Amino acid sequence: MNNKRFKDPIYGYIEINGKLINQVIDTASFQRLRDIIQTSYSPLYTSSLHNRFTHSIGVYHLGKIAAQAFTHSCISENISPYTKIKKYIEVFELACLLHDVGHAPFSHTGEDFYFDGTKHAAFHKQIIELTGDSLLKEEIIKNSYKAAAHELMSVIVGLKTFGGLIKKDKRSFFARCITGYKYTEELTDEKQLLNCLIELLNSTMIDVDKLDYLIRDAYMTGFDTTKLDYVRLLESIRITKYQEEYKVCYYKTALSVIENVVYARDSERKWIQNHPTVLYEIYLLQNIMTQITTTYMKQSNIGYDYLTEKGKLIKDLGIVRLLSDSDILYLMKNLPNEEFVKEYFNRKLRKHPLWKTEAEYQAVFTGREGKAEIIEREFVDLKKELSGLGYSNVIKDKALDACRQDAVHIEAEISKLKKETPDSGRDNIKEKLQRLEMSLTKRKYQIKIMEVLEDFARREDIDFEFIIISEKQFNSGFGKPEFSKISMIFPELNVPCEFGTVSNSLKASESVGENFFYLYCNRKEPEKELHISKLIKDLVKIAYDIERDREEQLVDAQVK
Repeated sequence: MNNKRFKDPIYGYIEINGKLINQVIDTASFQRLRDIIQTSYSPLYTSSLHNRFTHSIGVYHLGKIAAQAFTHSCISENISPYTKIKKYIEVFELACLLHDVGHAPFSHTGEDFYFDGTKHAAFHKQIIELTGDSLLKEEIIKNSYKAAAHELMSVIVGLKTFGGLIKKDKRSFFARCITGYKYTEELTDEKQLLNCLIELLNSTMIDVDKLDYLIRDAYMTGFDTTKLDYVRLLESIRITKYQEEYKVCYYKTALSVIENVVYARDSERKWIQNHPTVLYEIYLLQNIMTQITTTYMKQSNIGYDYLTEKGKLIKDLGIVRLLSDSDILYLMKNLPNEEFVKEYFNRKLRKHPLWKTEAEYQAVFTGREGKAEIIEREFVDLKKELSGLGYSNVIKDKALDACRQDAVHIEAEISKLKKETPDSGRDNIKEKLQRLEMSLTKRKYQIKIMEVLEDFARREDIDFEFIIISEKQFNSGFGKPEFSKISMIFPELNVPCEFGTVSNSLKASESVGENFFYLYCNRKEPEKELHISKLIKDLVKIAYDIERDREEQLVDAQVK
């Protein structure tokens, strides 16, 4: 079959073998990726409409460059085990092409809907059966392997749909490339080399998947970030045996590019992925998809069948097959009286954050004598409690009433226990009473926080309805141990050295807290500036009270 060339805006012409075109790319399962958007950045950057199809072609292209460098290094360094594993190169390249074939609608926004109550267990069971790898089960347990949902589903779709292209003894390697599950049992030299290939597609710091999305996301959004010389980086790959282990190293010429990769990841994470507009888009879509799965599919998760050509029959709806973004859009439009859907399509109805960046959040709460962490923790806990009461993420009058009623219920339980049990009662009753009193204290502070927001809404003449969206605080990739441990090759040295020993200009420390949060509200006048200084002071005052009570409880516990 004739090869085919794809014109890519980043890499130019990408040539792909005619066999792959016919047996993989032109199939319905792979073409589905044309209708899976790559990111949720379009509310922020209107041009970021690229999809998983173009990304997969790009990763395949970079994977071929990486594989060529891998092969060249093994041959030039006379690495003898390479002769036994060179046939795996084709499988590695196929894994690069299919690494996202199981992505959910709206990409990462929808992938949590793949998990059912068993989380990873059901996926792992299927993958072990499909690969026939007797050691994989043991390695998953021993190493606590937990790949992302879309990676696990991509393995399942890849093996079930395209398994005929992969010999049985190489299916486990295919699965490991996509999930990043390295060989750890019976670790021969051949398996060590295969681990190097796995790392080139799925690693913690640098791989062809991350390279393509960093380059492509920057190009499609127009977000000015550091230019990544991917050719210089990938062609610098060297395979070296050090301390009885084969590992991926990079020649010294890639030093600056490696730093730029971390710069690019940091920029995208901090200024785009954590942007409140992007987070709110994800919040809306996830709530809409919850409504879709429970309303139409009568379950909380999306199964494999919905991704196949055969599809799955849904009562009163028909067959849903090759599930993609368009299907979700159609289904959401048919949801009855769904507020999230109204907000999704009518942007005038969307809520807006009280602070617009993580930097502004830090500025607002900095200098509060360490109280920011307490406030942050209380809001994250409040978000969980509201979900338990049926008000997911939402602070409003009904949620406040529910918290007040719950506090009354806890007080009644405490009163009942105290009447029934004298001070010298059983230890288990005392423990229960102590837990209830702690719950009551916690609930009362949550009520105070909500009342502060109610007062703020009244004062600013806005609706008393706030959305809490929490996110991990940004931590630079330069602060990760994995970054410092990237192996570099300098001809002047006999052994590889770690990146951290040769580049000390870029350091980063961990953030003070683990999370931060945004508070969204519906402004009646979007351009009107809200005065949040008193709100912050009131929240800080509650933090002081919480800290004081906890110190008193600690003293009481020590006395007892």
